[in-house]
Amino acid sequence: MSSVDSDSSSRRGSLLGEDENQGESSKAPFKYLPKHVFGSIEYPGPVSHPSSILKVIHQQDINECFNATSTSTGKPVLEMRYRGMEDSTYENPVRGHRIPSQKLLLKITKRRRKGKDKDEGVFTSEVLGSIPQTVRFRSMADYQWTPDPEGPIANLVNSLKSLDYNAILDYSFPPLEEEFLEPHENPFDPKIQYKSKLDLQPTPLFSTKNLPYTYNYKMPTQAVSEPFFDRRTQTWKTRYVNKARVIGVGPISVLHNHRLGDIPREPTMQVKNRLGALDAGLLKKLKDLFEERPVWMRYSLFARFSIEERRELQRVKAYIPTASYIMSTGPFGKCLVKYGYDPCGDRESYKYQRIFFYPNKKTVKTPINVDPLDSEEEPEGGNETKQKGWWIEKQEQLIEQGERPPLDVAKAHIFDGKYLNRERGDFQLCDIIDPLIAKYINDVDKFRTKCSLQTGWYPPSLFKLIRNLIRTKYMYIWENHSPAPDNLCNIFIEEYNSGKYLLEDANQIDEEDGGNDNGEDEEGDEDDEMLNKDREDRGDDQEEGQSD
Repeated sequence: MSSVDSDSSSRRGSLLGEDENQGESSKAPFKYLPKHVFGSIEYPGPVSHPSSILKVIHQQDINECFNATSTSTGKPVLEMRYRGMEDSTYENPVRGHRIPSQKLLLKITKRRRKGKDKDEGVFTSEVLGSIPQTVRFRSMADYQWTPDPEGPIANLVNSLKSLDYNAILDYSFPPLEEEFLEPHENPFDPKIQYKSKLDLQPTPLFSTKNLPYTYNYKMPTQAVSEPFFDRRTQTWKTRYVNKARVIGVGPISVLHNHRLGDIPREPTMQVKNRLGALDAGLLKKLKDLFEERPVWMRYSLFARFSIEERRELQRVKAYIPTASYIMSTGPFGKCLVKYGYDPCGDRESYKYQRIFFYPNKKTVKTPINVDPLDSEEEPEGGNETKQKGWWIEKQEQLIEQGERPPLDVAKAHIFDGKYLNRERGDFQLCDIIDPLIAKYINDVDKFRTKCSLQTGWYPPSLFKLIRNLIRTKYMYIWENHSPAPDNLCNIFIEEYNSGKYLLEDANQIDEEDGGNDNGEDEEGDEDDEMLNKDREDRGDDQEEGQSD
C-alpha cells in the first residue's frame, strides 16, 4: 500500500551522518528517519482503537484509495458508513478525499512508576515513519432518511435497481393518510417518541460538493458607520461609508480611433494639485524614462525601478498620470504614452506595438463547482492538468540543477527565444530580441501608411507571421523549459513567403481605410480579448487607487 524513496532516504541519512558530530553538544540528538511509510485517516469521531475503522470502511476500499493513481481505475476517495456496511441501502456515505501531507507518525510510551498515587510516569517518544498521504473528511454532511422497507418507495427503488420494467410501469403514488405520526420507541434517543408515516424518497446528496468559503459578511476595516438624515422618512439612520476611497487620479484614457494629434499634452488639474506631495527624484526618473522611450508597458516600465521605488509608484497613483496617458484600444492597448506623443501618427512607433497571446493551458476551476473526483481524472492522450504555480516550481528546480539562469525581474518583459522570466505571453515588439523574429519585426519596407486598429503599422499577413513565430517559440520554452530552435517556425515562414495572403491583405486594408475614418470606435475581437485580459491586471490604473 506504500512505497519508500530509497534515494532520498539515503541522501537524508548521509546528511545526518555529516552533522552527527555537531549534534553532540546539542540537547536534542540527531536520529535517523525510519523508512516505513504509513497512510493516515482522520476519522471524524471518537476513536477507541485503530482497527475499529474496519466497522465502517472495508479494508479493500482503504487499499484502493491509497493506491489510486491517475492511470489506475481506483479513485482517491474513501466512503464511510456510520451505520455499518451490511444495511446501507438507503444510507448516504460520508466521503473523504486523499490529499498529500508531510507528517510523521510518533509513538508515545508511558511507563508508570509503582507505588505512586499521582498520575506520573516516564514518557518516551519514537518516530515510526512518515505519512505522505492523508484522508480527510471535509465535505458537506448529508441528511439520512430511511423509508419503510415494505413501503411503496422501497418497492420502487428495488424495481429500479433490478430493472423490473413491468413493476416500474405499474407503480402509482398511494393516497396520503390523514395521520402522519405513530408512536415509536427510539433506542438511540428516548426523547423521540413518534415516527413519521410519510413514505418519502431518500434525500439528495450534498457531500459531492466542497464546502463554500466562509465570508461571514463582515464589513471591511476601512468602512465606518456614520449617521445621516433620511429626507423620505424624516428620521436619522446609520450607513457605512468607505473612508479609504479617494477621487481617482488615473491616467487619461485615449481610444485608438482618435483624430491624429488630438491627444493629451499635460496632466489634469487633479493630478497637478498633487505634485507637491510627490518625490522629486522619483518623478524626474520617471519622466526621463519617457524621454528615452515614449511608449511603455507597465511591467517593462516598473522593471527599471528598484523594489522600493516600484512600491511607491504602486502606492501613490499620481506618479503615472503626471508623465503619461494610456491607450485603451488598438495595437498600443494598455500602454503608457508620453504626453504630446501620438503613436498612431508616427511610423517609428511600430517597435512599441504590443502583442500578446494565451498559453494553451487549462483554466483553474473554483473549489465549489468542481467535482473532487475529477481532480485526477484525465482522458487518454489528453494534456496534463497544470496546477496553479507549477511553472514557478519547475523553474526553481531547474535553477537548483543548474539547467537555467535565475529568474530576473528586470528581464521579465524581454523575449530572447531561450528562457522565460515570467509566465505570460505579453510583449512589446522592441523587447523581442530573438534574431529570427526581429528580422521580420524590422521589415519596414512592408509597413502601411496608416496605423490599423488590429495590426498597427504591419500588414495583416506580416503581423500574423510575427505572432505565430513568438507564440511557437514561447510555447516550446513554456512546455520544454529549454531554448526553442528556429526550425520550429519554418512552416509559418514558408506560408508567408508563398504570398498566398497578399490579396487578403489588400482587401482588408481597403476595407479599413475606406470605412474607418469617422472617428468611431470599431473594436474587433482581438481588442475585446485585450480588454478582457487587462481588466484582470493587478496594476490597472483605471481602478480608483489607494489614498496617498
